[in-house]
Amino acid sequence: MRKIQFFMFFCIYTYVISAQKNIDSIAVKEDFKIFESILKKGHPSLYEYISNDSIENIFKTTKESLKRVTSDIELYKKMINVTDKIKDGHLLLLPPNTIKTDQHYFPLILKLINTEFYVDTDDFKIPIGSKINRINQVEASEILEKLKKHIPSDGYNLTRKYREIELKFGLYFAYEYGIQKEFNIDYTEPNGTEKNSILPSESFTKVRLRNTKRNSYFAKFHQKENGFDYFDAFINKKDPFVYYKNEINTAVLVVNSFGGDIRIFKSKLIKIFQEIHKKKINHLIIDVRRNEGGFRPNAIHLYSFITDSIFKQRTSEYIASLTVPEREYVTRTYFNEKEFLKDRFNNHPIYDGWKLKFDDLETIMVPNKNRFKGKVYVLTSGSTFSAGSTFVLNAKNNPNIMVIGEETGGGYYFHTGEYPVFYEFPNSKIIMTMYMEKINHYILDNTVPKGSGILPDKNILLSTEDLISGKDPELDYIFRWIKG
Repeated sequence: MRKIQFFMFFCIYTYVISAQKNIDSIAVKEDFKIFESILKKGHPSLYEYISNDSIENIFKTTKESLKRVTSDIELYKKMINVTDKIKDGHLLLLPPNTIKTDQHYFPLILKLINTEFYVDTDDFKIPIGSKINRINQVEASEILEKLKKHIPSDGYNLTRKYREIELKFGLYFAYEYGIQKEFNIDYTEPNGTEKNSILPSESFTKVRLRNTKRNSYFAKFHQKENGFDYFDAFINKKDPFVYYKNEINTAVLVVNSFGGDIRIFKSKLIKIFQEIHKKKINHLIIDVRRNEGGFRPNAIHLYSFITDSIFKQRTSEYIASLTVPEREYVTRTYFNEKEFLKDRFNNHPIYDGWKLKFDDLETIMVPNKNRFKGKVYVLTSGSTFSAGSTFVLNAKNNPNIMVIGEETGGGYYFHTGEYPVFYEFPNSKIIMTMYMEKINHYILDNTVPKGSGILPDKNILLSTEDLISGKDPELDYIFRWIKG
């Protein structure tokens, strides 16, 4: 979602299970009671994917099981099982800060392809593209299934979960299985040879540095050296940037984030599109595969450069409460509660909450006078989320734009957002972030299954052969399409 969500996920990088705090049953029940109260009073889409009776039963059975909970991490796992059923990609639950990291992190860099784990860097004499079969005698398929609940996603979407798991595998593995000082790994090399390696854990710092050399970052495809310079210039760069394939008269605009100052972002777009016009480019590829969101006006401004008509993003905004629930446990909010909730929504009541049926930003949803008039393609992935997905939905609604890649991590019909509230539970110190507004999207295709992300026009997924060779299958497809 916004910069806020990036901050929250950055925080969890600084944790790995090394200890847990014992807490008594009274403290456990108190924290869970507060947790339940917050969700019931304030969550705007609590019953979208689960009935009232079903979630009541989940709360009931979970409370009955709390008598066996004796630590903060056990309580965290109970809570995460609940939030996973709500299926809100913006509902974030983080373990307590007794879970610290540093020296014991899973050492391999992995990539998920067709629900199987493959090695993504050339380390420890394990070839790139080797398939992980078991870790510490646990089947890889079982590990994946257990890790999925730790990553929130919109609806039934799995692509976001998979992209998050592969990026932060060591973190979620530690959450689920505890600290491990070594890992017994059974794997199959690309040539079919089955092998075993016992690897010591590494510091998170070492693993993070090697993560910059993933083969799936496609440095070789771009004829670049796979290393820190390429990572900083292509993968980690937050400002929009463009490069050109002159032989096919094509520009590739990479927008890894919609964060940052809105005026500066628009200024950069103006300069980029002036340059594209000057070069008389016929084809424009916009790559938002790593765009997890940011500020919505930035997504609007980008789309205004590729459309020839006015456009919409939302049909309504809904809240379940005019006030922040359980306020004494709030650590911070980013906006004034009265102005954002009561003043905006108070005059728009419905039977179960409050709903606005207009969008304050529609006045800027018009084509830019210097818009691009050639053929546009948009690249997406499971990491495309929040404002990133909002941009893709605008593109999906436009029949003149081709959306290519993977189903987005952000929901098709709606998402939660806008007003984040940060909580810390008093006894366990578990952290939760809940967004209080449900945003219903402007969509044109009502046949898309509920709980889906935004589906591409052309679904193209990475293969093991692509991983090994370092070929970017989406860009390769478009380049060949343009060449004819």
